[in-house]
Amino acid sequence: MNDRDRPRRDGRGERDTRDQRDSRGQGGPRGQRRGGQGDRQGGGSRGRRPDRPGRERADRGSRQPGPPIPDEISASDLDPEVRRDLLTLDKANAEIVARHLVMVSQVLLDDPALALEHARAARARASRVGVVRETAGIAAYNAGEWQEAATELRAARRITGNPSLLPLIADCERGLGRPERAVEIARGDEGRALKGEDATEMRIVEAGARIDLGEPEKAIVTLQMENLKPGQVGTGPARLFYAYASALQAAGRREDAITWYMNAAAADVDDVTDAEFRLTELAHDDEQSEEESSADSVRGGVDEAAATGIPAPEDPATTTSPRAESETVPVQSKTSDVPAPAPVVPDAGAPEPNAPEPRVPESSAPETKAADAGAADTPETRSVAPEQDDERSQASDPEPAEPEAAEPEAADESIAPLEGTADLSATSSYVEQDATDLIESADDLVAPPADAEPEKSATVPAAPARRNTFADRYDALLLDLDGTVFAGHQAIPNAKETLEGLDTARFFVTNNASRRPSEVAAHLRDLGFEASAEMVVTSAQTGARLLAEHLPAGSRALVVGTDGLAQEVREAGIAVTRSAGDGPAAVIQGHSPDTGWAQLSEAALAIRAGALWVATNVDATLPSERGLLVGNGSMVAALRNATGKEPLVAGKPAAPLMADAIARAGGSAPLVVGDRLDTDIEGGHSVGIESVLVLTGVSTVTDLLAAPPEQRPTYVVDDLAGLFEDVDAVRVAPQPGWSVTVDGSTVTVAGDGDEIGLVPALASATWKAIDNGTADPEELRIRAEGEARAKLASLGVAVVD
Repeated sequence: MNDRDRPRRDGRGERDTRDQRDSRGQGGPRGQRRGGQGDRQGGGSRGRRPDRPGRERADRGSRQPGPPIPDEISASDLDPEVRRDLLTLDKANAEIVARHLVMVSQVLLDDPALALEHARAARARASRVGVVRETAGIAAYNAGEWQEAATELRAARRITGNPSLLPLIADCERGLGRPERAVEIARGDEGRALKGEDATEMRIVEAGARIDLGEPEKAIVTLQMENLKPGQVGTGPARLFYAYASALQAAGRREDAITWYMNAAAADVDDVTDAEFRLTELAHDDEQSEEESSADSVRGGVDEAAATGIPAPEDPATTTSPRAESETVPVQSKTSDVPAPAPVVPDAGAPEPNAPEPRVPESSAPETKAADAGAADTPETRSVAPEQDDERSQASDPEPAEPEAAEPEAADESIAPLEGTADLSATSSYVEQDATDLIESADDLVAPPADAEPEKSATVPAAPARRNTFADRYDALLLDLDGTVFAGHQAIPNAKETLEGLDTARFFVTNNASRRPSEVAAHLRDLGFEASAEMVVTSAQTGARLLAEHLPAGSRALVVGTDGLAQEVREAGIAVTRSAGDGPAAVIQGHSPDTGWAQLSEAALAIRAGALWVATNVDATLPSERGLLVGNGSMVAALRNATGKEPLVAGKPAAPLMADAIARAGGSAPLVVGDRLDTDIEGGHSVGIESVLVLTGVSTVTDLLAAPPEQRPTYVVDDLAGLFEDVDAVRVAPQPGWSVTVDGSTVTVAGDGDEIGLVPALASATWKAIDNGTADPEELRIRAEGEARAKLASLGVAVVD
């Protein structure tokens, strides 16, 4: 049994498969329920003691024949390591058990009921062998026998001590209609201790349980702790993206859900989810909604869906039960260290000759559909010329268009949210793509006349009359503060003038949790910026929200940080303490210049006692006008070393803070702007939006050239004034006038192109060489002459001769 043979409740089936679930919503994804069969097969063997310790009775093979096994199935097909687990059995019995386990592997997906019969037969002969009990649990899970599955998996865990079975056990509780118990397992000490893929699986299960309980917002927060980076491919990312999309849909965030269903479809190269089917359903529902809305307007009725943002009820014939909807959240135990896969693998080092292929509805390639959707309708292509917009606003009751023109326009409007939103990830820096071709129609609409004079200001740099500017492409700027807008008590050069000259909405997103939003806004105003508390999103706010999501109201948290952080926690409904002696349920840690040994020691005591640990950010340094100071991440590292625990992280690069900022902005095309690759830029990647690196803070050009994929920005500018440039001129891509060659780890740049394109061109060629394995990011040497040499030297790049 390998990963693709594992049971999974991932909602991949057609609609009629989902509709077959019973009224309580406890049916499985495939196969029929076989109630009572567990009592009829294998039940008589339980409770008997073996003839001697470690041995099963030799006569069981004849007394418990089980389902027939084809003659060609051999015990030698079983993985040798698993066969060693059967050495406690007598030889004849071990032979039969091994053959039953092989059969489980071969029929698990095609005939889950038969697989369960074979697993039960193996269990009846070897009930004290952990791997046999685990196989029985997995087979029961796949057949939808939740109680039997939970019993067998718990037994296997008692025997083997394997924590990787916890996600499956928790999901069985969901199947039994006990989602609150699934959440308890996920939030318990053992659930929190899971690492890697096991932890991801548990969070997917917890998210599904949260949806079952009518708490989709908590499901969203739970999944935001995972690696939500579009551009990944494979079963794991596809299922995670699908689960996140399901949570967003349950929360009523339809457009966001569409984006993540698209990301799931693009990642789903093995067709393990029905993301494409869900996209089709959503598009169809949208068309129906528009038709109903039009009919209401004709009748003079009120369109409540448009007014409230709540979609109209669906046709009962096509509406799934609440449980059935939650079933679409993929849940699968797929870790490599689970013993269960081994018993049914013919050869651990060779591919399975008879492994069944996953069964999914026929569909075209998800990558193609996602790409087509992104190209069909971007934010730019939906732009409207000012003249058209004025005409629409002045017409209180516009006349209907001609039939020939009205039909395609309606079609575009119904699909616009689906395709336009997905364009954020489709053109992200994970895939180098020149978006020029995608926005030609928008350029024709928004480009100023050739003879138009741009407005000028005595204090604001005039934006060049170029096509495809940042203001045209993005509707919200998510700006970092320290190192991007200011450094300590000084504004960054060109920052004030740039932000004054941009009409784009801006939000200040900071990892610094030492001050409240009102204090941050006041500091910005003191430096000459226009700012209000509503424009500020802090990691303290997000950290407090995480506490509220994971703790019952009225719980107590130990605060390591400023009084501002403590107040954010109080406003989230959590009591505050500064002492581990008060038995806090959680510890939240943010930056404070007053944090010392005593405060860290109190936190260490609480964390060791089992308190949930939330770090507002893990920035090792803090920029100031004097240089880089010690940041909260350095203090977090001290606690990590003292406790051996890992915190939940609220701030960048983790997704929660970025998700809060996007929600606050409310736009469809936000842009991250920051000075740190490991927080701001990676934070953009974590939520699938594009980013700009400004070279005014922590990260340097040298850091940029050696950046791993998850820390690579879409654009690079010297400072915020670069936001007036054409986006293609500062995109990390080959740039006209610059020639970059890479020989080993030596990068040579020459030419006389536009100065603003030098670093983007240099980064593009260097990343390509690193990704191809021809350059070592730790050994890079830069050669340049003339203008290129002078420019790089001004940016602090050491240029070799």
